[in-house]
Amino acid sequence: MKFPPFSYACPTSIAEAIELLNDDEDSRPLAGGQSLLPMMALRVAAPGMLVDLGGIDMLRQSAVLPDSMRIGAMVTHAANAASLDIWMHFPLMSQALHHVAHQAVRNRGTFGGSIAHADAGAEMPLVVSALDGMLLLQGPGGARALPAADFFQGHYTTAIEPGEILTGVELPFSGMDWAFEEMARRSGDLAIAMAAAGVRVEDGICREARLMFGSISDRPIRAAEAEAYLAERELTPSVIREAAAMAASGIHARSDTHASADYRLSLATALMRRALTRLATGAM
Repeated sequence: MKFPPFSYACPTSIAEAIELLNDDEDSRPLAGGQSLLPMMALRVAAPGMLVDLGGIDMLRQSAVLPDSMRIGAMVTHAANAASLDIWMHFPLMSQALHHVAHQAVRNRGTFGGSIAHADAGAEMPLVVSALDGMLLLQGPGGARALPAADFFQGHYTTAIEPGEILTGVELPFSGMDWAFEEMARRSGDLAIAMAAAGVRVEDGICREARLMFGSISDRPIRAAEAEAYLAERELTPSVIREAAAMAASGIHARSDTHASADYRLSLATALMRRALTRLATGAM
């Protein structure tokens, strides 16, 4: 397979990248290239110009702030997986990163690239949604921030405007314990279903919960009703069973060549039950 013809530019600043993207409406930003380049080789995508963000040092920087952590869009999955700050503050991300493709892909693939690509079967969109991430965007009109709930609009569809780039993500510290579960046909494949569960337990009672699914619909799905059910309850086996079933109920699941909608929903229920059981027993 051969790439379609394209021009190439490698800016060294965010301003230069935005200018290049706005000079050519057929241009596309290039992050790690682990999704875009295969799509080009298959002729699914054919941008006229690639604007390589790899030369912009600022996009590879992360910082721990008083109440949050800001992660640059060009930080690789491998670097995030090795980060002690992420391991300490965001155990959900640390768990999920072990499921991202294979090591060779994690070495080149980027945090921001995965989020902007918005594949429903990818882990990072679920992670930033579960953690209430703020997506940091910059374009010709200036900088803006969007909550993850407003950013993901469907499979391969986001709120990024033409000429904008994702510069990073700010993740607030949650104070919750987290568990991540995923099922794929083979290790490294895109997930058939994913479940992320976070709880804050005091005196044996769940005071706060966050439950989310990935890869069963066209974007990360929050189970708010099940979260409310868990509040002020002890995480007993019966409560966990009820919460997991409630979490998956009413979701319009997708069917594709990998799994039917019914299978995805049954698998999602089992994964959420397993994640909550891990949290209840401390098997992290």
